[in-house]
Amino acid sequence: MERRLKGFIWIGLGISLLLALFLSPFASSSPDGLEKVAKTKGFAEKAEGLSFWKYAPLPDYAIPWIKNEKVSTALSGLIGTLAIFFLAIGIGKIIRKSPNRKTIIFIAFPFMIFSTLILTSPFLYAARPLTTDDAWTVEKGKFQLEAGFDATRQDNHDRELGPSVTFSYGLFERMDLGLGSGYIFLDPKEGGRENGLADTELKAKYRLFDEKDWIPAFAISGTLKIPTASESKGLGSGQADFGINAIATRNISKRLALHLNLGYTFIGENHVDNELNYSLGCQFTVTEKWALVGEVVGVNNLNGRKGDDPFSALIGTYYLITDNIVWDAGIETGMSKAAPDFRFTMGLTLLFKP
Repeated sequence: MERRLKGFIWIGLGISLLLALFLSPFASSSPDGLEKVAKTKGFAEKAEGLSFWKYAPLPDYAIPWIKNEKVSTALSGLIGTLAIFFLAIGIGKIIRKSPNRKTIIFIAFPFMIFSTLILTSPFLYAARPLTTDDAWTVEKGKFQLEAGFDATRQDNHDRELGPSVTFSYGLFERMDLGLGSGYIFLDPKEGGRENGLADTELKAKYRLFDEKDWIPAFAISGTLKIPTASESKGLGSGQADFGINAIATRNISKRLALHLNLGYTFIGENHVDNELNYSLGCQFTVTEKWALVGEVVGVNNLNGRKGDDPFSALIGTYYLITDNIVWDAGIETGMSKAAPDFRFTMGLTLLFKP
């Protein structure tokens, strides 16, 4: 039964994508029922006059920087269909595993708000709560301090709480260095509770070139995981890992930016496969101080078993308290059994120069 349902879902998605890609460019330009009523009753101009709609990244079912009208309409339909599909899947997974109605409403509401804003409607760098990196580096001579708190529930109902701190410094105009760690409070479904220091990460990032015309900004980074977490307590592997990451950033408009990451991690633990990492993040600036963010993150263990590959989606927001202090929050849901079932994160980012 479940296999048939999944087949029905994927077939439905395929048909929807075909319709969006090949038939939407030929849709009638005449107003639909709601628009017709608005024009007849004389309130259509009031809605068009709202300043919010001029910031929509896909206005009138089009992508602003693509001049060909039919191609623009087809691609906007494709993007909208995929975005709504993954949002619906995420909401469905949360509802399925959350018997508490208040919890469902609390989590699903931000998803619906985000989809409405991002698909019908100067924070253009990736930061907390995203794990997707951007191609920009901390300004030379400046420091960046990111402090966060995560609450995670695994698919097996193990729970984990932990504060974390990451400290970055702009070493050169195109290069920064970062050092981060945290503390873990582990509450497994079976067995006793444990707590202790998390693993420590040392990171270097170098921006190869800036964005120009249609070419995105591009950077590379390397991350060394130092095994400071206790292996005996189940808080870490006790082995060092090393990862390399390619990062591309493209500002689609003054209010919308996309970030693409593709990396590879060499795992130090014995009998554990290396990992191919990928993620896509987006940011939409609502006001001068408030932005919405979202991302999908995946890992391929390259072992041929899809059940071992984590895949998750996050939606969040951040708010500029001052020019140098940013508050953020995000909710992540697992899209595969290997990914954490649920994660809530909240934190602050401080920028300063001594």
